[in-house]
Amino acid sequence: MDDGKSDGGRSDSGKGDAGKGDAGRGDAGRGDAGKGDAGKRQEGGKRAGGPGNVFSLFDNEEAVLDRTEVMLTQLAAVADGVKVLAEAYRRGYREQRRLVRLSDRMQADLQKANKRLGEQQRDLQSLNEALSGEIETSARLEAELRRLADTDPLTGALARRRFLEVCARDWPRRPGQKACLLMLDLDRFKLVNDSHGHAAGDAALIAFVAACRSSLRSLDALGRLGGEEFGILLVETAPEDGAVIAERIRAAVAANPVFTEGGPIGITVSIGLATAVPEENLQAAMRRADAALYAAKHGGRNRVERAPSPETAPETLR
Repeated sequence: MDDGKSDGGRSDSGKGDAGKGDAGRGDAGRGDAGKGDAGKRQEGGKRAGGPGNVFSLFDNEEAVLDRTEVMLTQLAAVADGVKVLAEAYRRGYREQRRLVRLSDRMQADLQKANKRLGEQQRDLQSLNEALSGEIETSARLEAELRRLADTDPLTGALARRRFLEVCARDWPRRPGQKACLLMLDLDRFKLVNDSHGHAAGDAALIAFVAACRSSLRSLDALGRLGGEEFGILLVETAPEDGAVIAERIRAAVAANPVFTEGGPIGITVSIGLATAVPEENLQAAMRRADAALYAAKHGGRNRVERAPSPETAPETLR
């Protein structure tokens, strides 16, 4: 019985030990198992980038590769943008070069146009100068032709046509206006030409006109009517003053001989004087002055004869 108890006790204790041992082993196994799971989780956490302290080279390289791929993608996008910008710049550069070449051509054309314009301006200036010269020459010729038409070429007195125009313009038309008309004729002028030649006759005419001018004003008109016959219009001159001027001219002509190659020649002049009267026209006054001239000739020459007024003039003088 004791054996049995002791066996039983050992058996129990053995069982208990065995149980404990099994339990311990079980706990140990469970601990090992727990440890194994925890280790696996820890290693998995380290591989997954958890908060472990173990460094994994491959995990870092994968991350670097991932970042590299992202960067390459971004770089590819940037490169595409750069290509677009480069193409745009290339197009702009080409367009700029085209515009520069166009501008150069335009500048060259403008320079040529300016050169042609300058040449045309110089040509135009030359033409203007030539035209101005032609106009000036034409004006001088016109003035010379007018002078020749209006002036006696030998003596410088007014030609007959011009003298009559001046008389028609300046002869009094209103009552109260004064004027005197002289008709003058060199005495025995044909004898001068026949005895001393036409050169002496021309010199006598020139000297006669010079003597007349010495007694006239600038506003008076002296004209050669033909041959040795002349006319003088004294504007704004009363009859008494006209007679004084006529006598002064007669005396100056008689006192100044004409010097020729054959020696001095004395000349004289006969003068007929008509004064303006109301309601008498120029033609009537010229007829009276001409009649007075013939009266001076018949009265002995080298004298001044005053024409009577129209009311008192004899029928032969009207």
